[in-house]
Amino acid sequence: MVLELHIWGPAFSLPSIDPQCLAATSYLTQAVPRGEWVLVASSDTAISPTRDLPALRDGTTTLGGFQNIIDYLHQKSNGQWYLDGHFTDPIDQADITAFSSHLHTHALPLLDLSLYVSSQNYTTTTRPAYTPPSFPWPTQYFVPPQRRALAKSRTEHLGLDSLDLDTVDEERERRKITDLVPDALRTRNEETVSGLVKQQQGGKRFRLDALVDALCEPLSVLLGKKRYLFSDESPSSLDCLALGYLSLALVPDVPMKWLRERMESKWPGLVKFVRSGVEECFGGRMRVDDALIGDGGEEKGRKLPWRASELRGAKFAEKMIWNGVLDTLPLYRNTIPTSPSNPESDPAHPTPSQSSALLPKVITATTALAAVAGYILYAGFGGESENRRLSDMGEAGAIFAGLDFGDPEPETRAEIPKMRRGVPVGLEVDVTVDEKG
Repeated sequence: MVLELHIWGPAFSLPSIDPQCLAATSYLTQAVPRGEWVLVASSDTAISPTRDLPALRDGTTTLGGFQNIIDYLHQKSNGQWYLDGHFTDPIDQADITAFSSHLHTHALPLLDLSLYVSSQNYTTTTRPAYTPPSFPWPTQYFVPPQRRALAKSRTEHLGLDSLDLDTVDEERERRKITDLVPDALRTRNEETVSGLVKQQQGGKRFRLDALVDALCEPLSVLLGKKRYLFSDESPSSLDCLALGYLSLALVPDVPMKWLRERMESKWPGLVKFVRSGVEECFGGRMRVDDALIGDGGEEKGRKLPWRASELRGAKFAEKMIWNGVLDTLPLYRNTIPTSPSNPESDPAHPTPSQSSALLPKVITATTALAAVAGYILYAGFGGESENRRLSDMGEAGAIFAGLDFGDPEPETRAEIPKMRRGVPVGLEVDVTVDEKG
């Protein structure tokens, strides 16, 4: 049985919108022979024991996470599908581990800032990428805000959370509020992405450029003039991981191009490495149809062995909605297995920011259910709503029935007297008026 690599859907002419999925795709392309695996853009996290993608399915066995996939392929093939087996020097093995951690620590926040936290990039480029057919309904409605909230929580420590305040409407509203505050009471305004990126001089752009340099400088020294990070002949798992992260830094055509501009001007060697890797591993710029048709593509010269997802249409929507409901339940989330390769990013162990983001969902769902139940109790089930009163609803109804909702409109005040306690709005009341009025 062929292996199935399930990933988040394609975007920006890349096979996936997720760096770990791109890394796993690159690894299988270079390690596993064609015909032994297929690539599925399922966007279905329920198939993964870590509740996230990439996920590798081998018959009845399914595992999630980039490092877990590497370990499984190593064991399954007795080392034949293990790229890092070419590097027997313990120093190289230690470097692979250290630089992999370096990529996750420094590259992921930059992608978060560029693709999700920045309002302009998110609204014009990233958010529209989460649309059918790459992302079937209803994933385009709940996945993007979830990922953006997670990106904000991961980059909060950088002090650049104001990147999401650069939209025109928000700045206009802030100006209106600021104009009402006396000069003596005004405080220094928060920096926005417009100020950090458009103003090239001084320390405005320096903070973002420093983050890019902190990522690229060690990788550039390691790469040197070689084809791959460790040699000219064989790639490693680190090459795959670097390609996954750096391709999302260079390929997406975002309006605020500070990340790409810094890499192209300061680190051309890494830019060349990424562009050659995209061509070698992914076959260059891809079309969404390649993933949707899923005919393998070998006879058409396609680099990736795409196979269409079996779960489509109403079945996919039903599964996504059900999984979304289950994900809002803390007791259910606590039963999700952990990811030994990266427990900090495991959805089963949400950060404090993620846990706090769960509370509004629970409150909203509870409020909606309570509102529906209240309406049913008030309107009735068998056509008796016309005879029901607020006072018939127990203690809560008695409280509302006793409230004074004010006098009617002036033009009807002479015809309808003030409401009496316990009489519902809209019912006609017979009133006897003497000659004196």
